[in-house]
Amino acid sequence: MNKTFSISLTLLRVLLAAWIGAAVLYVITSVAEQTASVFDSVVRDQLATVRFPLYYQFGFVVHFAVAFLSVFTWLSAKSIASRRFLVVMLLVFASFAMFMLDYHFVYTPLQNSIIPPGQARTQTFMKLHIWSRRANETHLTAAFIATLLAAFPVRTPVERAHGAN
Repeated sequence: MNKTFSISLTLLRVLLAAWIGAAVLYVITSVAEQTASVFDSVVRDQLATVRFPLYYQFGFVVHFAVAFLSVFTWLSAKSIASRRFLVVMLLVFASFAMFMLDYHFVYTPLQNSIIPPGQARTQTFMKLHIWSRRANETHLTAAFIATLLAAFPVRTPVERAHGAN
């Protein structure tokens, strides 16, 4: 295996796993804050306006880096596992596209609907909230599948020819 492939694959694996872990932790803490009886609606809205921009900023940086690394991994994979890493790259790009579409068309209007904090939830808010949840589930599923595919060990052509495990 060449060095470019090994380095880009290692970084790709780490960042994909980091994004999945960070996103899941973010959801767990967000749900806990939103359902905690100690916070009123004003505080919940304020927490959301502080946390969500950070989620999307971090997600953008990680997705951008992962997209870059997935291209390098695929291009340097050559005959080792190029089809698998083409699929990984396509899943990463699909996840990134869904993430960006969610940000622009769902999150931004959703965020604007809770400023100023403490407003009543409108039908538009409820609809956007459902769309946001589905968009995040979809983009995280694509990223998770990419993570699994990238995590499988890569066998060299010599190992495949000799049937090595």
